[in-house]
Amino acid sequence: MINRKRTLNYRFVLSLLTFLFLATACGSSGDPKGKRILTVELVQPQTQVNQGRSFEMQLKLHNPGLYNVHVTRITLPKEVMNTGRYIGSIPPVTMNLNEQGDGLIEMDLTIAPTGLEVFTFRFEATQAGTFNGQGKVSTDTQDYPFDTQISVVGVNPEGWEPGISPQITPTALGTIPWQAVVQIEAIVNVDGHKQTGWTGSGTIISADGLILTNAHVVLSDRFYRVEDLIVSLTVADDAPPVRSYYASIVQADANLDIAIIKPYQDINGNNINYSLLNLPFVPLGDSDELSLGESLTILGYPGIGGETITLTKGEVSGFTAESPYGNRAYIKTSATIAGGNSGGLAVNERGELIGVPTAVGSGDLEDDIVDCRALLDTNRDGYIDENDTCVPTGGFINALRPINLALALVQAAQHGQVAIEAGTIADESFNSDGQVIFEDNFDNPDSGWARLSTDYGSTAYEAGEYTIFVRSPMYYVFTDQAFNYDHIVIEADVRVLATVGDGDFGFICGYQENGNLYMLEISEDGYYSIWKQINGEVIPLVDWTYSQNIVTIGPMRLSAQCGSDRLVLGLNGKVLASVSDAEFVPGGVGMVAGNFEVPGMKVSFDNLRIILQ
Repeated sequence: MINRKRTLNYRFVLSLLTFLFLATACGSSGDPKGKRILTVELVQPQTQVNQGRSFEMQLKLHNPGLYNVHVTRITLPKEVMNTGRYIGSIPPVTMNLNEQGDGLIEMDLTIAPTGLEVFTFRFEATQAGTFNGQGKVSTDTQDYPFDTQISVVGVNPEGWEPGISPQITPTALGTIPWQAVVQIEAIVNVDGHKQTGWTGSGTIISADGLILTNAHVVLSDRFYRVEDLIVSLTVADDAPPVRSYYASIVQADANLDIAIIKPYQDINGNNINYSLLNLPFVPLGDSDELSLGESLTILGYPGIGGETITLTKGEVSGFTAESPYGNRAYIKTSATIAGGNSGGLAVNERGELIGVPTAVGSGDLEDDIVDCRALLDTNRDGYIDENDTCVPTGGFINALRPINLALALVQAAQHGQVAIEAGTIADESFNSDGQVIFEDNFDNPDSGWARLSTDYGSTAYEAGEYTIFVRSPMYYVFTDQAFNYDHIVIEADVRVLATVGDGDFGFICGYQENGNLYMLEISEDGYYSIWKQINGEVIPLVDWTYSQNIVTIGPMRLSAQCGSDRLVLGLNGKVLASVSDAEFVPGGVGMVAGNFEVPGMKVSFDNLRIILQ
């Protein structure tokens, strides 16, 4: 059992408007008292939501009556679903659309007298307009309606048309087009205060302000919600960039790690006349024409603060294949590029944009984080330091995303379209083949797993399952047995018995007596992670990543493979994450559960198997 004290408040912070609906329904003939009561409280954004930004709606179901209330369905109106992309819920639930486009959540939920159930639904606003609709909560005896209203402000103002901006000739900026490079600040909310969370670089690709960058520079993650984006222009090659605009996301593809943003106000809050903007921009080249040894020029801002723009020279040193992007998924370079340049500019000898420096996913990047501005203790080790989730552009870069892979997003942005795609998981099956060396259905309380109870948590054999209960906030509890084999798989049926909204659970492996271990986990709010603790230092191997495939309502089959060749996390027979780590040493394996600020997480494990591969 390990203490993981920390101070973390990563929940979305919005101005909220509460609508309260109270209804009393007559019970069925089987209800002698004739009254079963449910109150439905909807919390939704009071202020306008910017197109390209996330928002959330919270539904609170309270039973103030004397008898159980059985909830069978929640219906979110099509108007809400039409605002954009549904990206998940807390706790995760299965959302299906009916023929009318309403979001249907079927459930078998009993709320006891005085009981409260809370569901939070998250969306990305991709459609502009005002969306009014009526949803409902259905019980055995009554429908409880609630009214919704979401107002989304468009990225493109009234009167804007594609292609109306004056054009600048491609030769205007020369072969080193530093004037078109910008610095992007992600403004995040920490404990109710807005501040710069991280920075990255970007390239202006149209006179009316379209800016190409990396998706991870502008998108929120599990711990940090991006409240706004600030664009700073390069006014001189020997001076810091100047804060000039607030920007919104127009296109983003998390898998490709490419995004396009666009200014919506100047830094003083004034609206923009796009027909007069006339920003310097870089012409697009053809990355398929690149060959080995060709010279490249990379421009960007290496870090946070008053640094000036930085130029790095290199050559094309190779190409990296990746499904489904083909043999030129990445362009490898001989240049070593500082992490803050992520999202910046790479041009050929003619000054044409041919790639975007990308600090995520190439498989050829250095591990050292050089520009970490930790704001929260996201790894729960008791310290706010360089090991926490912080600047996602840290680390050195030696790979570029080819511009040709971004052309579809560029064309969509030029036509005023808005689309944000979350990361999806490749349809790869989890491999559980091998020799079963241990099985446990937990009917025998002497099968070897610890039974303990402290002020911080407990582990127990209960009703033919093994349970882990985390009683104290900021803790995780694990248990292990010594199966010191390389290339081992542990898998079990897992159920969340008591939810805290953001608890995490999974397996440990490689556990040593000095406390070194590896953890492969998923969370209630739909994230997965692989991390290790080595000599007291907590190091993420796969940082918390959202997946729409994670639904923790009901039973699930969770799997983990641990070996010197790779570590793999799987859910319901599909791979969520895979990573290699040269420091892996075989050790104890076991089960783990934990919570953050809200205590009370309880998880059960059943039908466990340990497999030697």
